[in-house]
Amino acid sequence: MQQHSDAALRALGFDPSDPASVAARRSEILAMEEHAAAMIAGGTALQLRAHAAAYDFAHALDVADGCAESAMHVRSIADEVALVVKVTSGVAQGQLALALKTHDDFPALVVALDENVATPAQVHKLVEVGFKVNHDDPAEQAERRALFVDVMLERIRQEPLPPRALQKAAERVAEELTGESIDQRHARARRQRRTSVEDLGDGMSILRVTTDSFVAHAIHDRVRKQALAIIKARPKPGAVLHGGSEAADETVSPGTRSAFGAAVDAAVDDTRATDEADDGRATGLAAEAVEAVEELDERSLNEVMSDVVADMLLTSDPMGNSAAAGIQANVQLSIPITTALTKTPKAGQAPALLDGMTPMPIEDAKRLAATAPAFIRVLTHPITGAVQAVDSYKPTAAMRAFLHARDVHCRFIGCRQPAVNCELDHTEDYQYGGKTAIWNLSDFCKNHHIVKHHTAWKVRQLGGGILEWTTPSGKIYISRPEPHGVIFRPTEELLRPGVNVTSNPPAQDFEHGATPARGTALPRGAQATPATPASPATPKIPKNPEPRPPARPPF
Repeated sequence: MQQHSDAALRALGFDPSDPASVAARRSEILAMEEHAAAMIAGGTALQLRAHAAAYDFAHALDVADGCAESAMHVRSIADEVALVVKVTSGVAQGQLALALKTHDDFPALVVALDENVATPAQVHKLVEVGFKVNHDDPAEQAERRALFVDVMLERIRQEPLPPRALQKAAERVAEELTGESIDQRHARARRQRRTSVEDLGDGMSILRVTTDSFVAHAIHDRVRKQALAIIKARPKPGAVLHGGSEAADETVSPGTRSAFGAAVDAAVDDTRATDEADDGRATGLAAEAVEAVEELDERSLNEVMSDVVADMLLTSDPMGNSAAAGIQANVQLSIPITTALTKTPKAGQAPALLDGMTPMPIEDAKRLAATAPAFIRVLTHPITGAVQAVDSYKPTAAMRAFLHARDVHCRFIGCRQPAVNCELDHTEDYQYGGKTAIWNLSDFCKNHHIVKHHTAWKVRQLGGGILEWTTPSGKIYISRPEPHGVIFRPTEELLRPGVNVTSNPPAQDFEHGATPARGTALPRGAQATPATPASPATPKIPKNPEPRPPARPPF
């Protein structure tokens, strides 16, 4: 139990042995919490009104310009609001539209925020459920939604329900007030079916699938049953040793496999199998059997269920439509060559990157690279890490590969759409004399490409792939290319007095596989790592090609 000294007790601001002092301090803390909650609620109400005003303002400009359908002014102001509130452009546009709808359809909830009757989380849930109250007559719909809000605010005043409990209560009230049947609402909701991926870090992501409730529950039930069957069929310790080579073939431990499931593991195993001599096959299988005993499958039920889903999605073809049969998954993987050549991953090593942005485990990256039919070699500057050249002999393809490797993602401020899904844009329009050259090209996602050409946003190339963005209101933002993982490791020699740090280092001061650019100087002992992205859909590269310099090199 933690003990407090007399000085520490005085610093707490109350005397634990004095009930009146304890009660006074408790009241003071709760008053601070109430004041903070009121400030947060009031700030949320103010931001909601600002978002609604922004959307209303931009929509009026779109109507005046006759472009209400494309909503160019709405997109433009949403992009600028996104930079102010630090969210993506898509999120900002959705927030602006939702704020206007909330302000118009549920004005009492905005007042409730101002008065701290409801928290921002409670209002969010009530708006979400309140949109389910519909009617063919707009006037009747407005009355029913107002009644819904009155009922729920009275419920909040009576009982401080947390958001989840409030949502359940609100859904029952909305069901009684809505003029739409559940079938009509379900038909509309089904049009929102989708899948999405959210990266969590540490090489993990969440795959979300929005589908019919009964389908989701059926999938979960089947996956759970399959996972239980796999766990039940696990070999017992010692069973493999007595089962001979046939048992060894059937009991290779799933626990020794990667997180990618059987689809990737099978491809790697097939490659390994072709290299084994027929007369050595029995010996190899026996060794695998002994290893399987040492590393039995100890995955939990949730882990097995996750791997089963991955196996089924990666190895099965859709049953509903043959047009999607045979389609394989593709990912862009970037692995620094020195990292790929390292047997044991070390802390501080340049990581393998998925789509040039998301770090992933080196061993899993190596397993994927083992099945890649071809590679693109990327030569990076040994000091800045900027891309110097890529291997390709078709000029257009080389420029595109260069820009994808340099930009990594859409170059609009804050946007992270992968460059492979982007469009190349001429900073200076081609129709007005702009050149099709590296220094005049950059990657934009389709949305920001349209915004750049059809609104008052301006962009200027500053050299080295650095872009200067000017918003319609005159603010300036700088977008710089992503670094490509150069690593510096100073040695003891570098720290000695009198060492000339600007002299050219000998070749052995670079990590194996690194290639310094001509005319550059590195401090002795510094090590540079070039990135080597693996691509499953690139042409075969000739042996020892000469890297071509960029069209305009300030890199």
